Amino acid sequence: MIRPIRIADALTVRSLIRGSDGVTELTAPNWPKTPPENRLPGPIGLLGASLLPQITKSSVGLAVGKDGVQGLVVARQRSLGLVWDLEHLVAGRSSDHVVEMLHWACNRALEAGARRVFVETAEDGPGFEGASRAGFEICTRGSMYALPSGFAVDRTDAVPARPRLRSDEQALFQLYTAVVPAPVRAAEALNYEEWAALHRGRKAWSPSLLGGQDYVWEMGSKAVGWMHLIYGERAQYLTILIHPQSDAFVDRMLKDALGQLSNKVPVLVDVREYQTVLQSGLENLGFSKGHDYVVWVRQLAQRLPETSAASVRAQPSALA
Repeated sequence: MIRPIRIADALTVRSLIRGSDGVTELTAPNWPKTPPENRLPGPIGLLGASLLPQITKSSVGLAVGKDGVQGLVVARQRSLGLVWDLEHLVAGRSSDHVVEMLHWACNRALEAGARRVFVETAEDGPGFEGASRAGFEICTRGSMYALPSGFAVDRTDAVPARPRLRSDEQALFQLYTAVVPAPVRAAEALNYEEWAALHRGRKAWSPSLLGGQDYVWEMGSKAVGWMHLIYGERAQYLTILIHPQSDAFVDRMLKDALGQLSNKVPVLVDVREYQTVLQSGLENLGFSKGHDYVVWVRQLAQRLPETSAASVRAQPSALA
């Protein structure tokens, strides 16, 4: 049985998070769980999410069996509510509890009007098995790259980026469609509305001094690259898209990206499997490849083709 978390569960949840009795996190150790950040949910935050779901835009459930609480699932919606993420999936080796928790989270997302749910797991193990049994399909794969602290960057030939503006939205959507393969876009976003809903925030993207920072690389009037960076407590995190026609400038763009960061803490970069040139550029600058992961998606709504209206002009006929 899966039920919402309660105040009385605080101590049990704390024990689960610490990995007692063979219970472990089954989602991939992606940001902000990636070492050295290692950010895990706390009992107070989980209880707050359960008590104030409209504010936190999340759902927290516990798997309860005859031996007590045996699992935890945390699902959170992105900006426009069309996309949900399974942020945490804590359980033992039994995939039955994993499947049940995944179904529970998908039902909560469906009730809230979501169209799809994503979860990231390792390439094998109970998380992978549970996602495949719960109706999820593999969307794509990725890897986490890391650069240790103390790095030095020569920015003499760097290609500078500028802060992202509201007027960049359509240009960045076009960049997304140029970089991301069609099968992945079919699972993530086929139109501007779905792309805007991919933003990992509580509301639609807007310029802000708090949280993540966004930058855009331009050549002429065309957006050829985008960077999103987050400053954590123990590390810095980057996601980057670079237009295939600008592959020759990847190294110079990455130099500018590193110039935006502090060399006192490590840098983590999330790279999808189709970004092969970006992977090479990171390795050229001293990054090492960390863990690999799988991105799963479960579609909660079926896309219907839009109907189109065509005007027909009839030829005049002679009156009898």
